[in-house]
Amino acid sequence: MNKKLVVKILFGMVFIAFIISYAIGESGYYEYQLANKKYLTEEQMKKFEEDVKNGSEVDLKDYTVETRIDYTNKFTDLVSNTSMSINKYLKKSIESIFGLLNKVVQE
Repeated sequence: MNKKLVVKILFGMVFIAFIISYAIGESGYYEYQLANKKYLTEEQMKKFEEDVKNGSEVDLKDYTVETRIDYTNKFTDLVSNTSMSINKYLKKSIESIFGLLNKVVQE
């Protein structure tokens, strides 16, 4: 492959990444997410202060908000388990091959 072509491809990839990050920044998506987290935090702080004033039992779990969405399903679980099984098999195979090579080199 020509060196100039490789440089052009790398430059193009960096340029595209820059354009995407610039568009995300200008759209305000990141700021929206931060503001939403701040609002939830302020809302939970007010709830906490109200509970302290009322003398209610306070537990940290009652004031945290889970924002992570779980997108897993049966298919993704199957693919993940299959991938893990293949990885275990490949790891054992590679370790045995290198073990044999080690014995050959040592002799």
